[in-house]
Amino acid sequence: MHADAGSLDGRVVAITGAGGGLGRAYALAVAESGAHVIVADLDSRAADAVAAEIVAAGGAATSVAVDISAPGAGQTIVDAAVASGGALHGFVANAGILTPGALLEQSDETVRRAIEVNVAGTVATVTAAAHAMRDGGSIVVIVSGSLLGAEDLALYGTTKAAALGLVYGLSLELADRGIRVTGLAPRARTGMSAQMGDAGEDKGGPPSGVAPVVTYLLSDAARDLSGHVLRFDGMRLAILRPPRIAREVVADAWDAVAVAAAIDGPLADEVALSLPGAARRDGDASPDVLHMKIASSSKRLVAEGDG
Repeated sequence: MHADAGSLDGRVVAITGAGGGLGRAYALAVAESGAHVIVADLDSRAADAVAAEIVAAGGAATSVAVDISAPGAGQTIVDAAVASGGALHGFVANAGILTPGALLEQSDETVRRAIEVNVAGTVATVTAAAHAMRDGGSIVVIVSGSLLGAEDLALYGTTKAAALGLVYGLSLELADRGIRVTGLAPRARTGMSAQMGDAGEDKGGPPSGVAPVVTYLLSDAARDLSGHVLRFDGMRLAILRPPRIAREVVADAWDAVAVAAAIDGPLADEVALSLPGAARRDGDASPDVLHMKIASSSKRLVAEGDG
């Protein structure tokens, strides 16, 4: 069952920001699944080290030093993929920078740099990858739970909200070309979480625990997913639903008094449910939480208590 979920044999997959943290974990997992990995990172030594680690373990990898915000960065990655394996089949847009702290205390230069890397750089490299996938492929864009609202992460969350829009919009544009675009909001303890101080203490387990979901999204087992965004911390797996209109109030004419009456009346229940970060908070047990276990003999998922 789902035998193709862990197979990437014969494919070339490029991963940005693969010199450390989650990117390194993705690269190691993808290589173990049979892909030739293009290890792209701003730090050339880090990229070289991860590529060497993959090769030492019997895998195939090529390192490339690249700043995703620089003009032509995407084409540099594509060229490395074509030179290594003749094509590009998968792309993981993982590179990004985190600048924690109150937005009102961030400098103009910090804001510009975050947008250049996390938004413009991501869009440019994903676009280059899509152009190169002439026979279809899979693109995974790394987003973040901070896009739902998180204190001291307004800037980072803004850039990741842009990445979320990229997943939704591009998945529709590329559907006819056989290119799937999915998103992942990972939760793991990395160098980025260390930057967050106390706020990063509860960031889940090691990056290696999150990596299998990227292998899955790149594989044929995820053929029915495009425009979907997963949330995963190595233990809890969820699908993040797109923002949507939950309830509407219709009237022939509106003024401020009528708006207030609607908010305080028929839309009152939606006010609490629509608070920033509400989807990330741990609250009372929800009927939507399903505990699963893996039947080790068959790798089959079954509900707890379901023999």
